[in-house]
Amino acid sequence: MRAIILVAGRGSRLPRNLSKKPKSFIKIGSKTILERQIDNFQTLGINKISLVTGYKSEFFKRYKIKKFHNHNWKHTNMVYSLTKANSWLKKHNCIVSYGDILYEKNAIKSLIKSKNLITITYDKNWKKLWKKRFVNPLSDAETFKISKNNKILEIGKKTNNINEIQGQYMGLMKFKPQGWKIFKKCLEKDFKRNFNNLYLTDVFQKLIEKKIFVQGCKYQGKWAEVDSKNDYLVMKKIFKK
Repeated sequence: MRAIILVAGRGSRLPRNLSKKPKSFIKIGSKTILERQIDNFQTLGINKISLVTGYKSEFFKRYKIKKFHNHNWKHTNMVYSLTKANSWLKKHNCIVSYGDILYEKNAIKSLIKSKNLITITYDKNWKKLWKKRFVNPLSDAETFKISKNNKILEIGKKTNNINEIQGQYMGLMKFKPQGWKIFKKCLEKDFKRNFNNLYLTDVFQKLIEKKIFVQGCKYQGKWAEVDSKNDYLVMKKIFKK
């Protein structure tokens, strides 16, 4: 099992004092988000860890681990960054994590156990966190529908109907090599390699429409993400230690 952490983004919605460095360098307690993520993976025996860098990549030189670089980070997002780790994804089972989120080790443990080709972690109790992050939780929440056998039926669409949201995508997932092959083929055939405004959830939704089994992995522990100053304050409260 290997881990890939996507840390290429700038975090343009953050205030200047929090965006002088990549978002993963934001300190929560005594450690940065990135340090906490690496600790979680290593504690569970995942020592093959890589970073996909972009914005201010020089800050990551201190980490003596494998790095892939997205030279076009200004004009692309997570999908393009992920393709930079193709050499790992096509050969190994890989857990992929956004670099601006925190979660407990149980989230990783559940993904390790998953035998599906593509597995996505989701927060069943998302409303509690979204109410802390937004005045109107529906302003940012997206659709997430799942069947009784954990098959994701819909993901990533805008909605004003809270009944269409059975959970929220967290930015934590797992690909087996065959799953990555299917994902990459979808990118090439259905999206014509047009990465500029493409989100991972766009590709997952397309796979779902093509009847590919994308498994949902329920998570009910602590987690948070940082997109704004308020998110930062929320994350600090959730992860006090």
